[in-house]
Amino acid sequence: MDTSGFLRDETHPHQPEQFISKKKLKKLGEVFDKIKTLFPPAKVKKIIQTDDDFGKVSQPTPVIAGRPLKFFLALLVKKIYNVPKEMDCKRIIGKFIKQTILQDEKFDFLRKHICEKHPY
Repeated sequence: MDTSGFLRDETHPHQPEQFISKKKLKKLGEVFDKIKTLFPPAKVKKIIQTDDDFGKVSQPTPVIAGRPLKFFLALLVKKIYNVPKEMDCKRIIGKFIKQTILQDEKFDFLRKHICEKHPY
């Protein structure tokens, strides 16, 4: 599975590209392989069509778009899990989600949507 394009830090074009080490890439690949659930193509299609710039959506597009969505969520959950793990806590709460989003630059686009609306 080639996840190198997904794991490249392209959120900050003014910074040189940063790649995840091969060891971390292999570990994330194992996590992604364990995930057997798929996002329903109909739901992904509705999400895509909420943007007025999109017209018709071809049949394979929601299926293809669902895979990176799954990878993104797996990466976010893995990063969130590290916060309580460091504190010897076994429960994930909203505070940890917010802390992860605020600390990790890869998730900076979520700050205005999540952190301002949910003050934990």
